[in-house]
Amino acid sequence: MTPLWKIRSGRFAGWHSDDALYNADGQHVGYLAGHLAYDLRGHCLGELIDADWIGRNLQTVYPAGDAQSRRESVAHAKLPDRIGRDDPAWNDPEL
Repeated sequence: MTPLWKIRSGRFAGWHSDDALYNADGQHVGYLAGHLAYDLRGHCLGELIDADWIGRNLQTVYPAGDAQSRRESVAHAKLPDRIGRDDPAWNDPEL
């Protein structure tokens, strides 16, 4: 499980493992297709940056993905927030 933080705010977002994306509460909320992150309906949440950051570039038009079935939740302790990156080209995704 690799932890993820939101790019602008630095808030702990959750984890990714293989192609699965989990929120901070351990609920399966999406999947990864390469470096792009999608929710379970196939809406693009954004992209992974340096493996442990997730963000949505405001200058990018992201492609739609495929709908996926929800997997079981995982039990992990939440991690502390970090200092985000103050770059106006990026927004935090909603996980």
